[in-house]
Amino acid sequence: MAELSSRRQRILFALCRDYIVTGRPVASAGLTQHLECSSATIRNELAALEEQGLLHQPHQSAGRLPTAAGMRLYVRSLGAPPPLRPEVRRAVDVSFSDAGHGPDGMRTAVRVLSELVGCVAVTFVGEGRRGVMRQVDLVAVHGQRALLVVGLDDGVPSVHPVTLDPRFVEPSGSALLRLQERLRGLCIGKTLAEARTDLTRLWAEQEARLDRQLAESLRLGLWLCTAAALDPLWVQIAGQRLLAGQSGQTLAQILTLFDDYHGLAELLCQLLPERAGLPRAEVHVAAELPPPLAAPGEEGAAVSLILSGLSLVGCRVQPLDDDGHRTAAVALLGPDRMDYEAVIPLVEYAAQALAARTSE
Repeated sequence: MAELSSRRQRILFALCRDYIVTGRPVASAGLTQHLECSSATIRNELAALEEQGLLHQPHQSAGRLPTAAGMRLYVRSLGAPPPLRPEVRRAVDVSFSDAGHGPDGMRTAVRVLSELVGCVAVTFVGEGRRGVMRQVDLVAVHGQRALLVVGLDDGVPSVHPVTLDPRFVEPSGSALLRLQERLRGLCIGKTLAEARTDLTRLWAEQEARLDRQLAESLRLGLWLCTAAALDPLWVQIAGQRLLAGQSGQTLAQILTLFDDYHGLAELLCQLLPERAGLPRAEVHVAAELPPPLAAPGEEGAAVSLILSGLSLVGCRVQPLDDDGHRTAAVALLGPDRMDYEAVIPLVEYAAQALAARTSE
């Protein structure tokens, strides 16, 4: 932001506002009515903003669109959002009135949130899993696909799908058995938090780069400690049909994510950190989903998923129980041209309502 002159900021933000309203490329002539600049000056500044990677032009004769970086700057420039309209507050209050009764009580709430702003709405309440790992099993499914089964001393096992390094997939299964034994040696007898600390330390050591079996064991162990650490007690999603305009590949990846409640809850926890005080929304334009772990020393093996053309606006709620092991979140996923000044206060108010109801 500091690298932009005040005039370029005004031009960029005016263009972003027009794009949010119309959804179409914005021509320089359309900006003159908002700015006290000549068309020639605006065209020069638009060209400079394009060189800075904040705008792009679909083709030579078209107007310009903001890039994800340009939209991020625009969102960061927004001041305190206006308060929610009274009728919207009432709709949220009524829809969350039964949220404390479990997933069925939250179903109405997510539908209301989705319909209010035309986005996919997600709410979840999760509880951190405690206890010591007593059993870890690696079960081959098909090809590189396998299941990691972990049992804690609370007696409740959890199952998590993983993708194996192809070097450990062979007809005899002996490589998989060796990998399982090594994984057990690294994890059994430790809590998830203790195992994550030890595995992270080993991951950083040079020895892991020389031992492929150890590297794969560490990768699977770290993934397991992350995936199994949160038990999503209640998850509700509404409005998936609103993603129909997205590209086939992006849509398929998103819908797959919605099928994996553990993965979805963990992802939201990564993207929406807890903050002290009242809930504050996090905004991710062209949301970048964290990449899977790559083996140490392997360049380019971990690739982030960029939700091109989409934005994620969400709020984490501080722990809802006395010992701090329960958490919750509200998130909206929609086009990058969503009305942020309406969405941000809605998400924050819904997060407060969720915290109040589930605490009761």
